[in-house]
Amino acid sequence: MFHEGDNSQRNKSRLINASNGKDDKSVKKNFCTRKFVEFCRRTDLHGYKYIVMEGISTFERCCWAISVAVSIVCAAYFVVTAYRWYARNPIVTVIESTQGAIWDVPFPAVTICDLNLVSKKAAHRFAENLTLPGDVTLDFILNTIKFAPTLHSSYGADPEQRKKLYKLQSVLDLNQIAIEEMYRRISPAYRCDNIIQRCLWKNTIYRCDQLFQPVFTVLNLCCTFNYFAVEEKTKTFKRPNVLVNTPLPRRVASCGYQTALTVLIKTDPLDYYSASVASQGVLVFIDDSYNLPDLDSPVRMVNPSSEVFIALSPERTYSTPGVKGFPPEQRQCYFKDEVKIANFRQYSFHNCIVYRKLKSIKDACNCAPFFLSKDYYRTCNFYDLDCLETVLWPKSIKNHNTTLVDDLHCLPECEHFDYPLEVALGKLASNMHLNRLPFFNEVDLVNQSVLNVFFNDLVSTRYRRDVYLNWQNILAAFGGLLSLMLGFTLISGFDLVIFLVLHVFYGLIQIIFVYKNKYVQKINVQERNSHKEAWIMPRPTDAIDRKTRNDPLYSNIHYY
Repeated sequence: MFHEGDNSQRNKSRLINASNGKDDKSVKKNFCTRKFVEFCRRTDLHGYKYIVMEGISTFERCCWAISVAVSIVCAAYFVVTAYRWYARNPIVTVIESTQGAIWDVPFPAVTICDLNLVSKKAAHRFAENLTLPGDVTLDFILNTIKFAPTLHSSYGADPEQRKKLYKLQSVLDLNQIAIEEMYRRISPAYRCDNIIQRCLWKNTIYRCDQLFQPVFTVLNLCCTFNYFAVEEKTKTFKRPNVLVNTPLPRRVASCGYQTALTVLIKTDPLDYYSASVASQGVLVFIDDSYNLPDLDSPVRMVNPSSEVFIALSPERTYSTPGVKGFPPEQRQCYFKDEVKIANFRQYSFHNCIVYRKLKSIKDACNCAPFFLSKDYYRTCNFYDLDCLETVLWPKSIKNHNTTLVDDLHCLPECEHFDYPLEVALGKLASNMHLNRLPFFNEVDLVNQSVLNVFFNDLVSTRYRRDVYLNWQNILAAFGGLLSLMLGFTLISGFDLVIFLVLHVFYGLIQIIFVYKNKYVQKINVQERNSHKEAWIMPRPTDAIDRKTRNDPLYSNIHYY
């Protein structure tokens, strides 16, 4: 049985514990206030010392406190905004130099395509050598061959023309002639010397078949110089006086129209049988040596009886090693060794778009155009005209085949060469005395044209693709914002770290440790008192009566 004094003792201990809890909170609050005042007095950040400065009014202190708070909020907002912008644009392209050497830039590929897609002479030779069925005449073949370029042209064939082309395809199947073989035999460029009469490279005259090679394009068979886009394992590349197996683009070490490529192009107006445009002459494509010539490439026209100067101002873009550390989705470009496309030697955005066109045709029509790298696909023929029309010229966006977008996402190259060009032209005088120029010896300049492709200057523009989100830029950008808003410096940061470690953190550890020990001691004392109450009781055989035991003089007397 417990004494009434024991209950009062418990209540008293509870009051003491409650008061000690309030003391703990007040001590911690006083500690935080004291440390804040100490920090404001010692820091060199702007405005903090005025918050606790003695001798100024409370209103002025509040104004300074509000100013500091607003500065902190603004600094945090600008820092977060800047970081988000850097995270969205981690790569930046800048002009590193406008004085790069041109011998570090390869000479571009020059592709010459005759505007006459079908040679009249070649068409007659081709038709005369065909074995014709009884219901097909020679005139039918000659009239139908005119429409052959509509297979992959920018305009389709009408229903009547398609019927004739279907019949022509049956004749080709009867003679076992492939569609690309037919285009090769009826093209004016089945031999490059048919459209290119004389070639000059680095002020030295060469046979044109040493410099140019026939290649299929979206127009037809063309002649190209310095071209290595498609990988052909069985081909040996010709160079002047040397044969090489490794394709390397040619380069020049000087500028001017007499230091690079000059060709004499001949045009035969009487041989025109099916032209792509209402003009005569050739189209000249200027592009990277590893890009397939296409209508997306830079192109210029050269008409007969004219001399054309194409001056190139080369540009080179390269990437620093840090750019490769980012995934392609962030840097928004591919390196040439990251993606392999069909049998193209190098990846490029241009080749990727061409390959997407090839894949869309292959998936829809189960064939490949004759002018694209087709791997092991069947070559499209005239029987596929209906399917090709729905793929190449869809009537609505919904009918367009978009399955390839998910399979191959085309991105620009991280490193590439560009060739901005300027064109100057003049009328070629055929009656001038050119005996002193060996390039024009024994040449009739009637219906001829001269093409000059060269570098315009000894220097080129060099662009650098670099990482924008590095520690130098972060330090400069964020340091400038924090310095502007808060007056933050490296010394301020060092002082803040020392204050937090040596003053705040160490002081908190001391407070936690001391009050934890006091709390443990308090629990131990209470536990001892509770145990003591359990066994400290008056003896039942004691002779002291109830009145004596209730006497206050004996209330503190216990028997053991």
